[in-house]
Amino acid sequence: MKKLDDTDRRLIALLQDNARLSTVQLAKTVGLSRSAVQERIARLEATGVIAQYTVRLGSGGEPLRAWLLLRYADGFSCDDVMPQLEALPQVQACHSVAGETDMLVLVQADAPSMLSDLREAIAAFKGIDDVTTLPVLRTLLER
Repeated sequence: MKKLDDTDRRLIALLQDNARLSTVQLAKTVGLSRSAVQERIARLEATGVIAQYTVRLGSGGEPLRAWLLLRYADGFSCDDVMPQLEALPQVQACHSVAGETDMLVLVQADAPSMLSDLREAIAAFKGIDDVTTLPVLRTLLER
């Protein structure tokens, strides 16, 4: 078995924290290509270093929901941003609106830290200039 290097250990730590991170996200974090990360993960699985992926249950409370108010960067539009949002399973709804805000995005997360990570990921999307986060405290009516 090949000895684990610092990159292997970083990948393992990232996956232990959130096994749902995409290969692209992992690659960006550790500074490798997507295919190099896929090969490393396959090797870690084949050698038994990664034995399984599992679910860690949280407090059992309701998931956190928040509205993200997005403003596009100059020269960008809904068509540029939507494919990036559609790729995120935490995104529940997207509404194009008029005014200072360009889009309302309803997201759901299991913990405040996950909401923060999601918000930061969306803020880093190409074409996004600003994100305002409005956490939902209580739903009074939903039809």
